[in-house]
Amino acid sequence: MFRGYDELNMDAKGRIGLPTRYHERVLAGCQGRFVITVDLREKCLALYPLNEWEAIEAGLNRLPSSNPESARVKRRLIGHATEVSMDASGRLLLSPELRKFAGLEKAVVLAGQGKKCEIWDKQAWDVLQAQVEEVDISSPDLAAAIDSLAL
Repeated sequence: MFRGYDELNMDAKGRIGLPTRYHERVLAGCQGRFVITVDLREKCLALYPLNEWEAIEAGLNRLPSSNPESARVKRRLIGHATEVSMDASGRLLLSPELRKFAGLEKAVVLAGQGKKCEIWDKQAWDVLQAQVEEVDISSPDLAAAIDSLAL
């Protein structure tokens, strides 16, 4: 559902506008309802259509609560999960807590990742992109996975 890269400006209330190319799809697919949560590995946010998030949340809830690492993952992802709806202007409101986690200021980046989007602070995104040029794709597992995609 989500691909591409968009630079957006967040307004003073913490709202970002979802690019118009997504509007029809998200209205049809999830009625403009989303869940935003924190990323496990990076200082960014993850934006999921509600139906996609519900499948992930069900999987998270199946993790053993007795395992301390599983409990931490659930606490982090589900504990930060915030349900939002796209307003009539196509905007989404990011909570102050989520904005603080990702260090979001005015300039943000929306990076499509298939079933979700990542929301990045523009400066953090630029740093990440500089590092991407240094990615080593020669590890056997990664190389095999990339080869299977016929890129």
